[in-house]
Amino acid sequence: MATGTARSINPLDWVIAVIAVAAVSIGAALLSGHFFDQTKAERIETIDSGRIDVDSIFTDRIEGAIDPDYDPSRYQAIAKSLAQDPVYFDGYPEFEIEDDEIAEIRAAVADADTPIYVAFLNTSDLDDADGDLDLLAARIVTEMDDAEAAVLTVDASGIMGVGEKGVYRPQMAHLSGEFDDTESRSALKGVEQLSSAETEDLASSYSYKHDDNGNPLLVKRDTATDPHDLEYSTGGAVAGAVVGILVGGGVGAGIHFIRRALKKRTADQ
Repeated sequence: MATGTARSINPLDWVIAVIAVAAVSIGAALLSGHFFDQTKAERIETIDSGRIDVDSIFTDRIEGAIDPDYDPSRYQAIAKSLAQDPVYFDGYPEFEIEDDEIAEIRAAVADADTPIYVAFLNTSDLDDADGDLDLLAARIVTEMDDAEAAVLTVDASGIMGVGEKGVYRPQMAHLSGEFDDTESRSALKGVEQLSSAETEDLASSYSYKHDDNGNPLLVKRDTATDPHDLEYSTGGAVAGAVVGILVGGGVGAGIHFIRRALKKRTADQ
């Protein structure tokens, strides 16, 4: 019985396969670097141009809470109004208000041990504080002349926020009203909670919503990287090379089998 002989692999096949893998790997890495440079150049052009489009306006507005250089004029106007009347209403009739409940609020803040002010505000995720009632209250109380003060903010759905300076109420529960409460009833309950909560003096004279200089803390921080500082990472190059190896391996294997098929056909002829 005849035994078959093992077929030797032509070294040229190995050379062609290695060249194919290397070429595709290097090409993939260079291509990924090209796309990175192209995208970086586009981002730099956009940020340096200063042009405004719809998307950028929306982004600037919805991320207003991260802007430390916000316009204080709105908060100064509210603080000035509160100095005359401890209850402030935005200029839009959006709230469910009962006159007798507002009278009770004024009586309650008049009897409080430390100054308490109430601001009924129309809020939106697109305003310069992203609709954050605590941040709104902190920005208002920053503009108040009282050394110790608390500002209670209430929106048109009865949700409340608090900003303090000079004192802090560490044991105060989360402010909330009932679902069917009017906004004025929710605010009254909030004032009653503020009035009854024990206070502690603050060494910094401002609440946890402020830094030591009295500036309202940012709710979140902008972590975006300046496109000028972007660098093509080693990881990106390696990832491109790995993709190239996988693709190149397939190409090399394909070339090997094609050459074998061609050689076999030539031998049969």
